[in-house]
Amino acid sequence: MKTIAGFSSPPEPQPQRKNLLQLPHFLAGYFVSRIGDALYTFCLPLLSYKLTGSVLIMSSMFAVSVLPVILFAPFAGVILDRFNRKRLMLCADLSRMGLIALIPVLEHYGLLAIWQLYIISLLLSLLSTGYDIAVVTIIPALSGKQLTRGNAGVQTAGQLADMIGPVVAGGLASLMGITSILWLDVGSFTVILYVLYRLPPEPVRARSAKPAIFAEMSQGFTWLIRSPVQLSLSLQAAIGNFGYSAAYATLTYYLITNLHLTTGQMGMTYTLLAAGGVAGSLAVIYLDRHFRRGRLIPVLLLAGTSGFVLAGFNSSWLAPGIGFGLVAACNTSWSVLSASIRQEQVPTELLGRVLSFSRVVTRTAMPAGALLGGWMSGALAPGAVFLLAAGAKLIEVIIAVASPIRRL
Repeated sequence: MKTIAGFSSPPEPQPQRKNLLQLPHFLAGYFVSRIGDALYTFCLPLLSYKLTGSVLIMSSMFAVSVLPVILFAPFAGVILDRFNRKRLMLCADLSRMGLIALIPVLEHYGLLAIWQLYIISLLLSLLSTGYDIAVVTIIPALSGKQLTRGNAGVQTAGQLADMIGPVVAGGLASLMGITSILWLDVGSFTVILYVLYRLPPEPVRARSAKPAIFAEMSQGFTWLIRSPVQLSLSLQAAIGNFGYSAAYATLTYYLITNLHLTTGQMGMTYTLLAAGGVAGSLAVIYLDRHFRRGRLIPVLLLAGTSGFVLAGFNSSWLAPGIGFGLVAACNTSWSVLSASIRQEQVPTELLGRVLSFSRVVTRTAMPAGALLGGWMSGALAPGAVFLLAAGAKLIEVIIAVASPIRRL
């Protein structure tokens, strides 16, 4: 999330071994950074609900955070290819640190308002868009030919952080207050800034005439739409994200109003969700080795469908955590497989731009899903949102068996 390809030193006798030794350092910084991100993700919906008492506002916060991905992602790939990436990452992380710190400062002086959360969320998402693309592009440089293992390592580090973060936030919420927890997120940025600073300098690139920025962007878009497998994966993810966004954006509201959970129990729910992601990131290494991807992908999606059904139609307070944990396990395994497929098929010089347009396709439906979920939670039965998410997963299964994905 906080680094990109191209940071390794000039070629030496054993460059691949040198890169493999850098992977643990990247994963360590990524892990600490994601713990901070998990704290912010846990606190944001609670803050918005505390300020307004509206589930629609709560879900719209999630929708707003996705907009920069749709608008900025096409430019991100080109920008990362044109400028010094290490300096861009350092500047972006310093900016994100300042934005997070602004929330508790405003709250301390009684100035925090919902419109400020909208702006901060929008800016944070804008700065993070490049990181999401960069994570995928760095894996081939750090893991060599073991792409699935490298992608799984990143997913495991991220999911472990997502599992620890809600527990910390839920346990400290009653002691420190919601906004005070965000100072821990600010502290996490000091770690990743140090990791970034210690990375080897980016090699100086040869100066050459470059096409116009829109011409470079069109190369990535053209490659994506002309690849049946890549386009199918992107459309599949777009539909799945629509359903997941509807369910996830209203999960906190469901836990508060329908199950009446404490902050500690809500933290446990999100921890179970993250634990499922960890299990999926570890299991996919074995699954990818023993099963054909074209058969494995639809089975994973069917299992995810059952997770949404369990979350919405079981009255136990543990059911949402277990159900979303199953969904997270399947989604994480799918993400690792799809990332490996993209890294294997897309030319290295186009990977960032192809990924950027894939992000646009896969994220476009998320704001609509989040807003629809917010409306459904207030107007219909509580389980309706989870049923919508399960239906979206079934459509993903159909795409998997009816597209070139089945031949993988």
